[in-house]
Amino acid sequence: VESSRLDYVTGDGVRSYPEGGDTYAYIKFKTTDAEKIKTPYGEIFGGTNTDGPPCTLNGFTGARNGQIIPEWSLSGEYVKPKKGAELHKVVNGKDTVVAIFDGKHFVEVKGK
Repeated sequence: VESSRLDYVTGDGVRSYPEGGDTYAYIKFKTTDAEKIKTPYGEIFGGTNTDGPPCTLNGFTGARNGQIIPEWSLSGEYVKPKKGAELHKVVNGKDTVVAIFDGKHFVEVKGK
């Protein structure tokens, strides 16, 4: 949460990661669609992004724990992951792979 800044509030006032939350998920993947992935630069860096804090507009999250985490945007683009992509679930800091992409679908990892 501190590194990825999941504490931001969306334009409609909703906080995507609730205060006191203990669970989140992420996808770790490679793709051949890299040209669809953009860095959300603000005007000062030659971009057009106007997101508010915690977005720094410089291509990195506003991590509060000293971590340097790059930030990317898909802007509604579909990006197909390569076979072997991992769906992770993190509960109370414990990271577990819960599914693997088989080329068409994410398949549950049994026993997780």
